[in-house]
Amino acid sequence: MQHLTTRSFQIHGLALTATLLSACGDPCLDDGRGKPGAVCLADDGANESGSEGPETGEAEAEVGGEAEAEAEAEAEAEAEAEAGGGQTFCTDADGDGFGDPDDCQTIPEGEPQPPGTVPEDQATDCDDNDPNTYPGAAPNDDPEACMTDADGDGWGDDNPSSPGAVPGTDCDDNNSAAFPGAAPNDDPDACMEDKDGDGYGDSTPSGPNTTPGTDCDDNDITIFACEVWCLDADGDGFGDPLMCTSVPPGQEPPDGYVQDDTDCLDSDANAYPGAAELDDPEACMLDADNDGWGDSDPPAGVVAGRDCNDSDASAVVCVDAIPACVDTTFGVDAQLMTFATGGDGNYTYAWTPVESLSDPLIADPIASPENVTTYTVTATDGLGNSGSDDVTVHVTDRSWVLGGPDAECEAVGFLGAPADHSFSQNGTVTCTTTNSNPTAFICPIVHEQVKITGTMGVQTNSDDDIIGFVWGWQSSDQFYMLSWKQAPQNWFGCLGEAGIMVKRVDRQQAFVGADFACGTDTPNVTVLLSPSDITTQGWINFREYGVVVLYDQTQTAITITDLSDDSIVADFVVEDGTYPSGKFGTYDFSQINACNGPWQSSCL
Repeated sequence: MQHLTTRSFQIHGLALTATLLSACGDPCLDDGRGKPGAVCLADDGANESGSEGPETGEAEAEVGGEAEAEAEAEAEAEAEAEAGGGQTFCTDADGDGFGDPDDCQTIPEGEPQPPGTVPEDQATDCDDNDPNTYPGAAPNDDPEACMTDADGDGWGDDNPSSPGAVPGTDCDDNNSAAFPGAAPNDDPDACMEDKDGDGYGDSTPSGPNTTPGTDCDDNDITIFACEVWCLDADGDGFGDPLMCTSVPPGQEPPDGYVQDDTDCLDSDANAYPGAAELDDPEACMLDADNDGWGDSDPPAGVVAGRDCNDSDASAVVCVDAIPACVDTTFGVDAQLMTFATGGDGNYTYAWTPVESLSDPLIADPIASPENVTTYTVTATDGLGNSGSDDVTVHVTDRSWVLGGPDAECEAVGFLGAPADHSFSQNGTVTCTTTNSNPTAFICPIVHEQVKITGTMGVQTNSDDDIIGFVWGWQSSDQFYMLSWKQAPQNWFGCLGEAGIMVKRVDRQQAFVGADFACGTDTPNVTVLLSPSDITTQGWINFREYGVVVLYDQTQTAITITDLSDDSIVADFVVEDGTYPSGKFGTYDFSQINACNGPWQSSCL
């Protein structure tokens, strides 16, 4: 069987293609030593199918003969190279002495090295288009790695443009005066610029990634020992480290600059190193009330201190009852804990009420209350400074005691004497017995992040006025109020709307009837939600309503349900955090037989 083999050759820049006819066992192609021998061409003019070819002219025969001769020569050269008689060279396009490993050719032995090439063992260039990129280009970084050193300072570009180059540590590869260790008198390791060669880094280097040094005149080798001055915008004597400049000796600094760079908040004269000397005489803290203790929640960059109230210089000792809300059941003990900071650290503790505590004079007593109870702990240091906090223990399976000999709840009248109340079911249910001025019935428990549940309603047909409740009670001047009127009515100079509204009370002057009767803002009252926001439906006589109050620090979710059919009358959220904790109580206005209870509570 015969085979046609096509090969390409390059002689003196001339590309030729030769088609070789081979046959099994042909001595022209196999010299018997396992390597190619001479290449023979068929001399009988037969084509691949064995038929006679067309006759050609003499000129064509001559050209064909020359091509055949050149093909034979190329084949012989290739055979010699393959037999180990040649050498491989690779293109060095950028002339840096390192070749492109992907662009190589083998030259027969005895022929000269092609121009623009290097021997194959030097073909280790990672970018043959950049003469500044080659192995060992940055010997100060790595004498063997293929890096880019455009400025010739011996340090590799940290962000080379050649994708195959290894990143170096030069911070400015366009500046031979900027490299790691350029300013050993400032920092022998930092990448700085030293244009005048005095060993001190330029304080305002040209490269964005170059570390500033201390040389304030980098164009004069004789000037380098400059003084650093920083802006003191708040006038506390401490400078902003981000607003500094270098000034040669004998020259005046800019106005408002000081020789310091340690201020952590240069917009507040109460923040500087040592501002809170009782906390830490060296730390940069904020002491807004100048009591010697640092703000516990300062702005970013300022060290936190231990002052729990940095707007009150008398609040030196800070006390936290942890947690502020505890759930238990009747007959099960509850562990109380407190944490004190500030002062001289020598604390004594006192808890009240003492009756249900294992030891009221320790930091962590055991509480065994019979009803929901708010305990107050006071910590006093050895200098007489003190602080207090509260913790409420909810007995989740017992209702609040509203009235009776042991109850501490009280009625508060806003425009005169409060309504009278009667009590039933062991003091857990109360009803008004008079038709009176607006009245709140407040119990002493301080609530924070709590769930309160109970019932309310009116047990008479004789009136159509207001029932409801208050929460977040700080005092009789500040609290939240839910007011629910049965029917609309013109009174106190306004239309009293039917339905539910929510108000935030913050008394600024003497209360008047409009504060409680009208659905508009007054100097003492802000309407947070009106009946159109909640419901315009009035309450129904002799109907009991379930109440759920989820009182969180920033909002209160309220649901009111008609217990006769479990239908929801109102379900809404009061988005206000003015009073994040406080007492709870019921409320009525000009409504006899307004009843409520039992009430229970638990932690959120």
